[in-house]
Amino acid sequence: MYKESSNQKLVQDTLAEFSQQGETIILSGSWLWSTINEKSFNAKLSQIKNSKVVTVNGVNIDKIDTTGVYFIIRLVEYLKKNKIKLTKLELNSSDGKLYERINTQSNTPISKQPTDNSKLLAKLGRFLVDGFKVSLSLISFFGLFCFNLIRFIKSPLHLDWREVSRTINDAGLKGLWVACLLSFLLGITLAYQMAPQFTTYGANVYIVNFLGIAMLKEVSPLITAVIVAGRTGAAITAEIGTRKVQEEIDALQTMGISTMQRIVLPKVLGVMIAVPLITSVADMASMLGGAIVSNSSLDVNYSLFLSRMQSYVSINNYTCGLIKSVAFAFIVALIGCFCGLRVKGNANSIGEATTKSVVSGIVLIVVVDAIFGIIFKTLGV
Repeated sequence: MYKESSNQKLVQDTLAEFSQQGETIILSGSWLWSTINEKSFNAKLSQIKNSKVVTVNGVNIDKIDTTGVYFIIRLVEYLKKNKIKLTKLELNSSDGKLYERINTQSNTPISKQPTDNSKLLAKLGRFLVDGFKVSLSLISFFGLFCFNLIRFIKSPLHLDWREVSRTINDAGLKGLWVACLLSFLLGITLAYQMAPQFTTYGANVYIVNFLGIAMLKEVSPLITAVIVAGRTGAAITAEIGTRKVQEEIDALQTMGISTMQRIVLPKVLGVMIAVPLITSVADMASMLGGAIVSNSSLDVNYSLFLSRMQSYVSINNYTCGLIKSVAFAFIVALIGCFCGLRVKGNANSIGEATTKSVVSGIVLIVVVDAIFGIIFKTLGV
């Protein structure tokens, strides 16, 4: 760590030395980085006699720097550790001032390690504070979006409609088959699982009522929104985050181009257009899956299934599902853009923002779905 003895021969300053004479430890020579041999220091430190009381005399020190002060502090700590009382530490006035300045900083009291309960409270408090800050940022972001939405309504031609169509293609056409496949399989699964219950009570035809309410009003909009959140929401966050890392967002702001109107608004509108269309097709796929099981397991043929759906399943179920899908699409797109714009200048931040986007989007979708359920129940829809 410090200069070896062979190298110290080339140093012009005197070497650092200390010796013990009775109850006095005498420091002499130059206590500098270039003159201190750590191995020799440690060896002499271990040879200090176990006196009960000692005095350290450093008046004969020629030169000293911060390294020298560090080793004197180590000497004092060694005495304390071995329960040897230090009655007095004598240094020159200038050396004493340097020692006091460094020793004051080095002896700063160390806070006690927090207990498990305090750690838990600290984490909880940090989580609440961070959540509050993010909520304020999201509210501010939403307000800015509403302001730009009003500007769009006044002058719709200023919007980049090519970006809107590209978003519709990415979020709608490319994700259509996944939503339809899952809705179709869910329709089959729900009908197959409920078939024994309906058969037991001789109410086979009520499978139509069940599927019409469950799939059209709840399952299809929800599963479609979750798919869009995991697919499109993550893609939006990653795309905007990459632009942020590559400083494209900063370039747009430098040129006076609104990031909200150039990037956020087209993506939100595109997703809000695409998701209700996907939900409509997914509704038909889920009903088709339920009709296949009803025809094969419950003796409800396709014509009866269709006629009972027209007669006993209200169009309000389908309308409520579409209203939900629009709200879900808005949440997914807005959260995706918000997380993307919060990306910092590194690749790891993109991954973290993408994860937060998907998780936050799905959680908010479930929360909003519960709110819609209460509203529809209150309105009697």
